[in-house]
Amino acid sequence: MKLCIKNGTIYDPANGIEGEKMDIFIADGKIVDEIKPEPEEIIDATDKTVMAGGIDVHSHVATYGLNLPRFTFGFPTLAETGYTYAKMGYTHVNEPLMTLNTASYVHHELSSIPVVDTSAFLVLSLYDIEKEIREGDKESVKDIILFLLGLTKSISVKIYDAGVRYAKKGFFYRDIDEKRCLNFFYEIIKSGEGILPKIQLRTYPELLDEDTDVLSAFGLAHIASGIDNDGRYEAAREVLKNGGTADLGIFSPSQNEDINMSIGYDVPAEVENFISVDIGLEKPLIFSKLNNEKRVEDKVPWSLRFALDALEYLKSCCISFSTDSPNGCLFSSYPEIFAGLLSRDNRKELTNETLPDFEYSLYELAEITRTNPARQLGLKHKGHLGIGADADIAVYDIGENTDGRELEKRLRNCSYLLKGGEVVIYEGKLNRDSDRTRKKTFYFEVEGKKEDENTKEKQREMMERICNTRSFRAEHLKVDECFIGTSEGV
Repeated sequence: MKLCIKNGTIYDPANGIEGEKMDIFIADGKIVDEIKPEPEEIIDATDKTVMAGGIDVHSHVATYGLNLPRFTFGFPTLAETGYTYAKMGYTHVNEPLMTLNTASYVHHELSSIPVVDTSAFLVLSLYDIEKEIREGDKESVKDIILFLLGLTKSISVKIYDAGVRYAKKGFFYRDIDEKRCLNFFYEIIKSGEGILPKIQLRTYPELLDEDTDVLSAFGLAHIASGIDNDGRYEAAREVLKNGGTADLGIFSPSQNEDINMSIGYDVPAEVENFISVDIGLEKPLIFSKLNNEKRVEDKVPWSLRFALDALEYLKSCCISFSTDSPNGCLFSSYPEIFAGLLSRDNRKELTNETLPDFEYSLYELAEITRTNPARQLGLKHKGHLGIGADADIAVYDIGENTDGRELEKRLRNCSYLLKGGEVVIYEGKLNRDSDRTRKKTFYFEVEGKKEDENTKEKQREMMERICNTRSFRAEHLKVDECFIGTSEGV
C-alpha cells in the first residue's frame, strides 16, 4: 500500500529534523520522496508527533529459562510482549543474553513475538577462548568471533564477566583478571574496526573501577547498574565524556508488584522464590521473584540523575535508553520513565530525591529511543525517517507543551504505528490483523572474508574444543534457518 502521513510534527535526529511540519510518503514498505499520482491512504497527523519506530536495545524477552517465570511469576507472554511494544510505538527489540548453548531456543522464542523485529547479543564464554587470551592471540579470537556470529545469527557479542575464574582447588592455571581481559579485547576492537560489531560489556560496580579509556571502546550495557558511589558515577560520566557507547539501565520503583523480578547470578536478600537455570555461563542464571521494591530504592536516584546528566554528552556519544528490563523495571513501565525525563513535574512519581533540573526534549527522546539504538545495533535502515528507511513509524498525540500528566498515558498508547509500511495501530487500537505483520530477525553478516585452510582448521579445532566441553555435536550449536524465519544481515 502507498500511504502518506500528512502534516505531522517530525522528530528525526539522524537527519537533523526537530519539530518541522512535514509529510512522509511510504511505498513498498519504505519511505520515499513522493508518491504519484496519489497515495491510497492518508493518515492525518496534524498536531501530532511523528518519530521512527522505537528500538529497545536491551530487554530480556527471550532469555533461556524465561518461560517458567512467565507462568510462575506472571512475566508477560510472547504475545503480550509484542503487543505491548507495539502500543508504545516500538518496532524492534534486542535480546541481550543468548549463549552458544541456548541460541536456537532464543531465536525460536524471538520468532514467536508478534509485530516487532528482533535481534540478539551472543554472550561469549571466555572459557572457550582462554587459551587465546593467555597467549595474546588476537587474530584467532577475531576469527572466532566472526565464526560464532555467523553460527548463531547474532547481531553482536557481549562479555558477561570480564575475567576467567576457577575454583582454586584442582586447577593448574590461575584466574585471568578483568584488566588483562579488557586490555586483550580493547586491542581486538582497535584492530578490528570496520570488521567486527561493537563488543558489549555487562556493567557491574567493579567494572567501573577499570581504566575508563579502555571501557569507552566497548558498549556498556545498562551502565547505571554499576553506579553505587560517587567515584563510579564519575567513572561512568568519563566514559560518556570520552565518546563511549552505553545504554542507560534506569531503575524505577514503578515495577508491577506482581511481576517484581530480577535476572542475574545472585539470589537477592528480598527473594520470595527463585528459579536456577544453567545456560552455559560461569554460574547458573537466577530468576528471582521479590517480595518488595527496596532492592531498587537506592539505585533509582543514581540512575535518573545519570540519565539527566547524560544530556550534556548526547551529541558526542551514543547513549540509548534501557532499564535492563526487568531488572530496573519491566519494559511496560517505559512510558512512566519517559514522562519523568520529559517533565520534571512527573519525577516525584519516580523518586523523592532531588534531581538535576534538566528536561529531555522530544527530539532528545527520539535520539535515545530511536537514533542511537539503531546506531548501536548497526541497523542502517531503522531509527530514522530518511528516504530509503524502513517505514517503521510511530505517531503520538503529544507535543512539546503536552501536560505532564497526559504524557505517560499518550506515550503508552500511540495513535498510529506503521511497521514496514503496514498499519499495526490505527487510531490507538491494535489492528486485528497485526499477527500477520511481516517481521524479521536481524544479525551481523560477515562479508568479503575468504577463509583459507588455516582459518578453517582453527574453526574445526574451536568447534571440537567447544563440543567436548559441552558434550554437544556441532550441528546442535548452529542456528538453523527454521528457527529464525525471515532474517536480514546488517
